[in-house]
Amino acid sequence: MTYTLRIAGDLTETVELVAQTQDRVFLRWRGEIVAARPQARRAMVESGRVLEVGNG
Repeated sequence: MTYTLRIAGDLTETVELVAQTQDRVFLRWRGEIVAARPQARRAMVESGRVLEVGNG
């Protein structure tokens, strides 16, 4: 699943959900794999900065 996030004005970033376990989510951001807690991903999605969600 990919998320397009609004950073500032028209500037956007793409974040891809690579894998998810009960304790961690793994996101690809700027070519790097980042581990985060599921609450962090939920906060990102609920922040109002997500412009688009896609499968792929």
